[in-house]
Amino acid sequence: MSERHDNGIVPVIRNLRAFHKRGNAFERQETMRIFRPILIVTFATATVAAATLAAATLAAATLAAATLAACDPHVPLGHVGDAGVSRLWTATFEPGDLSEWTADGKGGTMVANLTTKPVATTEMAHNGKYAGKATVKPSMGMVSIDYLYREQPSLTEGYYSAWFYIPGTFTVKTWLSIIHFVGSPSADGRNVFPTWDVNLYPQADGTLAAQLYDFVKQVNRQQPSAMAVPTSKWVHFELLLRKAADATGRIAVWQDGTPIFDVDGIPTSENGWAEWNVGGSSDEISPAPGYVYIDDAAISLTRLGPGG
Repeated sequence: MSERHDNGIVPVIRNLRAFHKRGNAFERQETMRIFRPILIVTFATATVAAATLAAATLAAATLAAATLAACDPHVPLGHVGDAGVSRLWTATFEPGDLSEWTADGKGGTMVANLTTKPVATTEMAHNGKYAGKATVKPSMGMVSIDYLYREQPSLTEGYYSAWFYIPGTFTVKTWLSIIHFVGSPSADGRNVFPTWDVNLYPQADGTLAAQLYDFVKQVNRQQPSAMAVPTSKWVHFELLLRKAADATGRIAVWQDGTPIFDVDGIPTSENGWAEWNVGGSSDEISPAPGYVYIDDAAISLTRLGPGG
């Protein structure tokens, strides 16, 4: 896999948090990303950083006219499922490693403030013997990140799905990110910035519920009637992303086949380049470390659902 560098500073705001990645601190070596520490900042700092983000986004908007990416013809398309369901890529972890994510050079791991990257494990599995395992271990207010990612297949409109298992052995104090998308203003994986997250937030009754975060607009979308995300049980999330730099984009999320978000008529991607991440990230859980298990991940042309 080629080495990548992030030249310049890319500030990103999530609510009152700012993530900073400095130039030449972003590299890929054997599919692993190494980031500078991610800092929790004050509201005033977040406000300044948000203005910087807006300026950077405006400067990058000149790239928005780029043609939306279709599926890369050099990536094997896998098999076409029953009833015409087109699965372009799948990962079951049954090889006992991460080769389904990494072997073609179009995927890998994203790790920050951790020494442990995602692995295949027999501790838990949705099907077969193996699943993926991501570690969540924030420390001293520092956000820990442990994701698996895919850059291909890249679709103008596609579905991204996986099964997740969040053990009941730890408590989410603030938020837990399990699905994470990033974009690239140059459409080549450089200077990446977050675009969309599916985060799990603790509710008053002690359950977790999914929220959809728009990094560009800094909008946290909540469900009108929150559907509980179970712990110590497998749960299926599927996300539709229709890439568009104008108000023709769409993002929708299903939990165990039930629609929980559907945002239409909005910009979703600067130029059609997007990277999908699954795993675990948080700034506070108890006790730490905690783990998120992932299995039967897929990228498809049509919605698979939990029975797909």
